[in-house]
Amino acid sequence: MNLTTPLQQVIPAIKACTKLPIVIFDLDDTLYSTARRNLIIIQNFAADQGEKYPDFAELAAKLTFKDMNWSVGFALTQAGLDPQSPSLKPFLDYWGSCFFTNEYVLLDLPNPGAVSFANACHDAGAMIFYLTGRHEGDPGLNNGMGQGTTLSFTERGFPYWRGRCELNLKINKSEKDVDYKSRVIADVNSLKGEVIATFDNEPGNCAIYAQNFPQAKNFWMKTTWNPDDKASTDGLYVISDFLDYSPSTC
Repeated sequence: MNLTTPLQQVIPAIKACTKLPIVIFDLDDTLYSTARRNLIIIQNFAADQGEKYPDFAELAAKLTFKDMNWSVGFALTQAGLDPQSPSLKPFLDYWGSCFFTNEYVLLDLPNPGAVSFANACHDAGAMIFYLTGRHEGDPGLNNGMGQGTTLSFTERGFPYWRGRCELNLKINKSEKDVDYKSRVIADVNSLKGEVIATFDNEPGNCAIYAQNFPQAKNFWMKTTWNPDDKASTDGLYVISDFLDYSPSTC
């Protein structure tokens, strides 16, 4: 009887692969949690604008990581902010100017077990293909998320500088993630390897992987996701963190 879980089966599959084994990871709310980034943006806005919007400041003081959501606006109203509050629009403008930046992306913390698992995949011989909806920014990478992402990899301990690691970011920030990730499938296929596993928090992206890599173990990272994404998750492995991975079983 097989006592291992789907996640624990990934490392043996990498080691047994006769081609270049590839593991595809999304970043936001897959390898990383964006809760801290969102919460600090809320707190910073409250500190800057609290006197003007006392209702916002009062609520912000009570919020925790657990109150965060895929939509920061929904998180606020769910926690008690009046949807008609005059603070909401200026806050969302402020959030948009902060969230997609090198500075703020450094605030993200890895999801439980993510660093250990990603390194175990790499150590077993896999190519780590980071496929994220984050964007590059200008040619100097000064106003996007590229610099912050690579620095975060280094600070948090994810494999990146040791070879067999690929980071794909959007060139066009406004391109839909589903369209972008569909295009990058061609780049993955050009490697002439074998995709062993894929990980993403958006059902639509997971569906793309399942369609293109039916032989892989395709995981839906059930953390936070776009509520308008109605793609079926049937046939996917469902996890909420990487703690089920145990090096001793591999």
